[in-house]
Amino acid sequence: MRAKALVVSLLMIMFAASAFVPMVGAAPPSKAQWRYLLYLDADNNLDISTGQWHEPLVEDDFGELMSVGSTDEVVCYVFVDRWTGPANLFKVHKGWMEEMTGFALNGKEANMGDPATFRSFVQYTFKATSAEHTVLMFWNHGSPVYVAWDDNGPAPGVSDILTHWEVFEALKGYRVDVIGTDECLVCQVEVAYEYATSGLDCDYLLASETWTGWRGYPYDQTLGALVGNPTMTPREAAIMFIEEVDALLRQPPHMGEEVNCHAAVDLAMMRPLASSFGDLCSVVASDMKANAALVSKARGQASYAYAAGSINRVDMRQFVTSLGEMTKSKDIKRECAEALAAFDAAVIALQATNALDHQVGGLGLCFPNHAWEIPSYYADYAFPELSWMAFLEAYWYACGAA
Repeated sequence: MRAKALVVSLLMIMFAASAFVPMVGAAPPSKAQWRYLLYLDADNNLDISTGQWHEPLVEDDFGELMSVGSTDEVVCYVFVDRWTGPANLFKVHKGWMEEMTGFALNGKEANMGDPATFRSFVQYTFKATSAEHTVLMFWNHGSPVYVAWDDNGPAPGVSDILTHWEVFEALKGYRVDVIGTDECLVCQVEVAYEYATSGLDCDYLLASETWTGWRGYPYDQTLGALVGNPTMTPREAAIMFIEEVDALLRQPPHMGEEVNCHAAVDLAMMRPLASSFGDLCSVVASDMKANAALVSKARGQASYAYAAGSINRVDMRQFVTSLGEMTKSKDIKRECAEALAAFDAAVIALQATNALDHQVGGLGLCFPNHAWEIPSYYADYAFPELSWMAFLEAYWYACGAA
């Protein structure tokens, strides 16, 4: 009997142990692989239904995120402020969104153009979820100056913007591996250089030098890709975002968006690009009187319009390519080749559909025809002072446009 009792006791111990093992295995990791953040500023004219099927923009992106949801390895948060109603912070689950009632701005009207609002979002989500990597997406109108425009900022009917420089300041002390802008016009060489040299702890920038259409990034596919492969490196993630938006915009009905462009920029390569491009500028500007006609033709081949007219911007890669192809100078050809190599090391992924295919390289460059057309904010950038501003002044003087 004692032998039988011993066997029964051993069986009970084994059963208890086997029942305990899954519970240990089910415990969530102390640190996720990815923190996926979306700063969704729809307190403006983007809180609409649009497109061929009149899809509601905000609800459509919410639906995409909820079709995937967060996991132990990849945790997604969305901070949204819409045209009507208060702002809310949600943690995205599969099929539903959990309101973060402990967040100070949840349920209140928020000024999305205030860097304090943005920093509070970052502080809360970083504390709520510990993660190895972070991707931060801005959803709004964009420009070479800002990433968020709130039509009801400090007060109803009073607008405010969140500038790139305010983003840098608000992110001090935080590492964000990938920053993406689901917006137009952000991917300018001057802006990317600021992201690379401002002290921001970030490796990659996702942005468009021209249009980002109403459809934007496919949030189901991008979040789903991270969930499916949470050990993805930041570089792999940056490239994945561009590949997924490229795949989306090659499908009907989205392929009708003729002028979409998105690029992934390796910020560590922006200094070498600026240096190489500066060398090219110096060689061309050393005899601008002789080179002005060449520069003018290259500018014309690299120009692109935004909306109904020119915005005095050119595609940087096309500009350098055209210079190299048209010049008879061996020195200029050599510098163009080196600048193109540096450019291709910086832009690691590119999506450009239909009308822009083979016309844009991923980074825009401000190139007004006249001195008086230079934007007032241009002096805030560091890049022009390296060599580009001197190049422009030499060109304007040679053309009588100074």
